[in-house]
Amino acid sequence: MAFGSARPPGGRLPADVTSFIGREAELDALSGLLGRARLVTVLGPGGVGKTRLALRAAAQAAGNYAHGARCVELSDLRDPSLLPQAVADALGVAVQASRPPLGALTAYLAECELLLVLDTCEHLLDACAALTGPLLARSPGLTVLATSRQALDVPGEHVLPVPPLPLPAPDAAGDGDALTLLVQRAAAVAPGFALTDANRAQAAALCHRLDGLPLAIELAAVRLRALPLDRLPAQAGDTFALLGPGRSTSPARHRTLRAAVDWSYGLCTPAERLLWARLSVFAGPFGLTAADAVATDADLPAPALLTALVGLTEKSVVQRLDERRDRYRLPALLREYGAERLREREGREACRRRFVAHYRAQLVDFSAEFATPAQLARYRALAAERQNLYAALEYAAAVGGLQELTAVMWAYWLCAGQPAEATVWMTRALRERREPSQDRVMTLAWCSMFTGNQGDRAGASALAAEAVATADRLRDARASAWAALAASAARFHDGGPSHGPVLVRAAGTLMHQAGDRTGRRIAALHLSFAHLLAGQPAATLDTARTTLELLGEDGTKPVDQGSQGSQDDSTECYIHGSQLSTCGLAHLMLGAPAEAADALRRAVLLKGCLEDVLGVASATELLAWLAADEGRARRAARLFGATAALWRRVGPHPMVGNAQLQALHDAYERQARTALGARRFAALAAEGASLTLAQAVRYAAEDGRPASGTGRRALTARAAPASAALTRREREVAGLVAAGLSNRRIAERLVISKRTVDAHVEHILGKLGYASRAQITALLREEGAPGAGGEG
Repeated sequence: MAFGSARPPGGRLPADVTSFIGREAELDALSGLLGRARLVTVLGPGGVGKTRLALRAAAQAAGNYAHGARCVELSDLRDPSLLPQAVADALGVAVQASRPPLGALTAYLAECELLLVLDTCEHLLDACAALTGPLLARSPGLTVLATSRQALDVPGEHVLPVPPLPLPAPDAAGDGDALTLLVQRAAAVAPGFALTDANRAQAAALCHRLDGLPLAIELAAVRLRALPLDRLPAQAGDTFALLGPGRSTSPARHRTLRAAVDWSYGLCTPAERLLWARLSVFAGPFGLTAADAVATDADLPAPALLTALVGLTEKSVVQRLDERRDRYRLPALLREYGAERLREREGREACRRRFVAHYRAQLVDFSAEFATPAQLARYRALAAERQNLYAALEYAAAVGGLQELTAVMWAYWLCAGQPAEATVWMTRALRERREPSQDRVMTLAWCSMFTGNQGDRAGASALAAEAVATADRLRDARASAWAALAASAARFHDGGPSHGPVLVRAAGTLMHQAGDRTGRRIAALHLSFAHLLAGQPAATLDTARTTLELLGEDGTKPVDQGSQGSQDDSTECYIHGSQLSTCGLAHLMLGAPAEAADALRRAVLLKGCLEDVLGVASATELLAWLAADEGRARRAARLFGATAALWRRVGPHPMVGNAQLQALHDAYERQARTALGARRFAALAAEGASLTLAQAVRYAAEDGRPASGTGRRALTARAAPASAALTRREREVAGLVAAGLSNRRIAERLVISKRTVDAHVEHILGKLGYASRAQITALLREEGAPGAGGEG
């Protein structure tokens, strides 16, 4: 890591002057490689900590070599022909005029058993390869450990890629080595600095903004002499200016973050530099097809792009995320640098337009196949592109083309269960242009329906009315059908059979006449819900059969209740899951709890496949009502807690605008709270609120009924303590967690690595089905385990 070592003369390994943070797994892997290979190259981008890792590994391994370990620092060497002389000088090998440096080195090393570290090879790749090959061939006791941003490509070379430091969790819980490094270095330069509950989120945000890159984190820590922590993440939009000069004792390439990246940029070919700049438009991971669509033009044709992409990957600029798939990533700091270079070039706007066009085409394809068995696979592919989709929205907004994207993005937002997010972007799009178009009608219609989902009935009605008026001006059958569907949805909650059902049925007829298959299926779903809100549960179930028949035309398969949400990619999930939720409530209103439970458990699984937060919340809410109705108050309390947490993620509770549904929610929640008592209800609801989305789906989908008719709930009755499922070591770790110790302190107490403790805690949470450390503490206190009452 930067600033970490004082460089001694004579090739001796430098002594550490700062603490070495983390890297246990990398050190173990490097030690294993040095034990079986004679040429090992530590690979990674500039500032990731290659040198520090290699030197630590060399120091640990030096005792395995009779002549120890030596280091040759190459960053200041510019003439490749001088490499043998530089290595000879570092090793103290005398070079005579009658004997060239390579010959002198070979003769010297032939008699040695030595670990030779060649640090910073990327600018001398050919020379390093030409040197190490002969030296290794003629010196059987020699092992070479190189650091480079690109492999040497010498026969027998083994490589170890070095990733950035592990980051803290998004909620800032736990530490992560990146956060530990920031805190330790900050405390060294800013006396009195300490990590607290008040500044932990800010420190974690800074580590994420800097991608866990050690050099960037160390430079940021230096800035804490002059700036408070809360200013650093805020100014990170200009990261290179913010993280200016470091210590003068650092290598020149590491004195500023820009110098480190300039070093990499200088090693690239013109085509690689052009591609680096163009790839900066991607805000997240991307595939080869996307890169080709966005970056290819006459200046960078497809064959040249592929060659350049390979080159950037080999130079540790672009990361390949999965060896089995073509998924790549440009790290945040390198993306920011590339964006600067793109601004300096012509063609920046053309590149962005190609980016928007590519993702619009993906959204068009998805909306066309939304209500088909291809839905799940296409949605998952789009969900993996979330960051790029939002970058496309920003680029489109900059040139006044936002409506073209929002008009086709409704299907993505619908599956993701994010009505509030959709409403923000659609409202923004509607302000940019007001002339009639199909894109405007679709944006108005879906903005109306998403607004209604959030309880704003007046806003939904106004948007729907404008959609109808705009469609009338266009005289377009498809636009008129979608506008009519939005208008009917805005009347859902008015009550009475003369409102919702009649209007939705008319909109469905228009969809049929327009030949819009997706619209027909959504209209059928809306019709069943309109009957439900009109107080017609039997008609709801009758209409639901039409919805499922329409889905079945494409061979859509129902969810397998025993699969726990692991559907294959030929399952339509959104409409099917929504229809099952509606049927569940209809069964509950008809006094058929078994049928209601069956429909709702299948619904939550389908919604879970999409990670549809709103859909999972809706089904889980109804399962909470059902549990309360059956007298299963503990399960009801947990489900109410899980549901409340999910509603908070998607915006206002959708029952706010419907008095009938709100009354049912209040009555069932009051029933469960009365049965348990306010304090116990709150504790169980908190347990439910702590569940992740996947855990909430799993808990809601499991019935939890007792195997016998004893009346005791299988969910709560245990023949043995839950902690009996833990191994001896896991129980020991659990006890220290309950005593309030952090993972790092537990590692110190048990004399094991923090990474091992992290794994134990993860296994404990998995075995117990818990989501937080607090639940471990509560369990051990309930069981009366020693040490569960605090550290003491």
